[in-house]
Amino acid sequence: ISTKAKIQKRRLWCPFLALMLAMGIALPSAAQTPTRPVAKVNGTVLTEADLQAALNEIMPAGVFHGGFSSAKRNKYRPQALEKMIEKELFYQEAVKKGLTVDEEMIAAQRQRTIRRLGGDSKFRAALKRAGLSDRQYREKLRKKFLVKRLIAEDITQRAVPTDEEIRAYYEANRSKFMRPEARRITHILISVKPEAGSQERRKRKQRAQEAIEKIRSGEDISAVAWDYSDGPYRVKGGDMGLVHRGRLDPELEKTVFALEPGKLSDIIETIYGYHIIRVEAVEPPTQLSLREVSDRLRKELSRKKEKQLRAALVARLKKTAQIVVY
Repeated sequence: ISTKAKIQKRRLWCPFLALMLAMGIALPSAAQTPTRPVAKVNGTVLTEADLQAALNEIMPAGVFHGGFSSAKRNKYRPQALEKMIEKELFYQEAVKKGLTVDEEMIAAQRQRTIRRLGGDSKFRAALKRAGLSDRQYREKLRKKFLVKRLIAEDITQRAVPTDEEIRAYYEANRSKFMRPEARRITHILISVKPEAGSQERRKRKQRAQEAIEKIRSGEDISAVAWDYSDGPYRVKGGDMGLVHRGRLDPELEKTVFALEPGKLSDIIETIYGYHIIRVEAVEPPTQLSLREVSDRLRKELSRKKEKQLRAALVARLKKTAQIVVY
């Protein structure tokens, strides 16, 4: 197939794929029959198309770019099957509770999709290719929004932790919220290009030796950094501020966290060149206050409660549901 033909084919498929992935509609597959039943939930038959849609939600980027083989998709089928059944249970529960969706939301989403696909004609062409009528498209949107509303009301909104819960968790886990030891350092780098030969390396090391001897003889390290350093902190006199473990090159970190405050290192060689470091001050581990970690804790506890509430809801719905997997 020619490059021109490939481009033309991609232009035809892109709106179609965008619509299908946005809606969670199954991509057509020659290997499976879309209408083949794969499960039944309280009398509602779920088909291969529904299962493929669940797979698309798990791996949408790979679907769009054709990056997932049939073997890899099959690996995720059990997970997609659970997701598909869960979604149907949520939808049925939303209907049972009498939840509704504002028709204006559906109309607004439809218009956004039309704009994203490039106009009404491309939208209708994508629907036709997907085997959907406009009414069926709206029904899929309604189902999607109903599931979202159920999740919002029964899970997300109920998962917001109270201030008391956040405080109690903080007090019970204070050791988790420690700022690690940090060291304020001054750093001088005499850089060496990776492709430099032995002569160039000797020359650069000699420059590092000159810099360290000036400091040892009493010259201000900030002035020496300005004159000699190639590092980004040269403009600050080599002042890197506070650094924690994990931020530096391992060779530098080993030296930095072994030096006493006020002590100057020897010349340290890394792949980047020659380094000179002085530890200016040590800040010991400190307890973070509740105020400093409250936002992080709120998100962490919300995620934890959402997971628990979702699992509880699924378990409750499955307990009374008639589920058959073919």
